[in-house]
Amino acid sequence: MWLQKRDVTFSAQGMARALQNGAQPQDLAEPLLSCLLCGICDLICPEKIDLRGMIENGLRRLDPDLVARRAAACPAEDRFDASRDPVLLQLLGPDDFYVIEPRSFHAHHVERVAHYEALRRRTGCGMNLDLHRMAIPTGIEHLGEGQVQKLDVKQQIQWLLKGRTFARIVVESRCDQALLAEITGKPVVHISELIGSENAHA
Repeated sequence: MWLQKRDVTFSAQGMARALQNGAQPQDLAEPLLSCLLCGICDLICPEKIDLRGMIENGLRRLDPDLVARRAAACPAEDRFDASRDPVLLQLLGPDDFYVIEPRSFHAHHVERVAHYEALRRRTGCGMNLDLHRMAIPTGIEHLGEGQVQKLDVKQQIQWLLKGRTFARIVVESRCDQALLAEITGKPVVHISELIGSENAHA
């Protein structure tokens, strides 16, 4: 959201500082509702503050059921085991763009980042990893939450894909499939379907 607003209150650090200094969730409704809860902020915080937890608590004070509704509408699909299937090395190539599910990835960042880096190097595929090896979220999980949209999801995806060349997208989260296909006009396949299709032909 910071990329779209360029306002410090739309950063995790800005929201945390405001809450620590007495701001109420109602005062920060727009920034709180804009947060993707992807977990990047906890990894980059030099003070190791539980920023995501602080933001989730603020969201619960705004709307007690919001965090649960988000999780139900678009579960954080943990496809790490599928990404370690050896057959994936033959199925991915330089014409693919692989979209890691960021919430699960960031929750286990230390254990997983080396695996995804190796997968990227061995297959030549593109990935939604930034220079710090954080998984850039698509923001699509926001679309089903029943809230007024604070994040321009299409703009987020266009920024994520800017300058990238690919023929196919492989996703770990089913929530990403339809809109990525609509925006890019490219085939978008879920990792379990990709691996399952190969195993069916084996």
